[in-house]
Amino acid sequence: MSNRKTQKPSQTSSILNRIIWLTFALTLFVGMFGLGTVYLRHEAAVLANENKALYANISEQKRHIAELGAVIARQTTRDQLKALNQEYGLGLRLPTERQIVHVLEDPTKRLYEKQSGTMLTAASF
Repeated sequence: MSNRKTQKPSQTSSILNRIIWLTFALTLFVGMFGLGTVYLRHEAAVLANENKALYANISEQKRHIAELGAVIARQTTRDQLKALNQEYGLGLRLPTERQIVHVLEDPTKRLYEKQSGTMLTAASF
């Protein structure tokens, strides 16, 4: 055994050690908070890029649908339909006036009433 005496840490060095450890802990806490903030901003940017890509895809699909609508409109003219009828030998004729029914009311409202009339409700029991 040695004859060396163990020295007690003085009051000043104990307080200084506490201040150093508290400063270190505070730095770690602030660093974690900053890292969390950076991560959340990164996720927001990734989400914004995904939304931008989705909007671009949706607008591309709308443009494609509009183009198809224009193609269909060109193909369904009366002269074009007559030509297709003769080309494929379908034997179709124009409808007579007796076969045409003019709907004066709103067709969506009429279909809704027709559908809701067939549904069972609690009041029908």
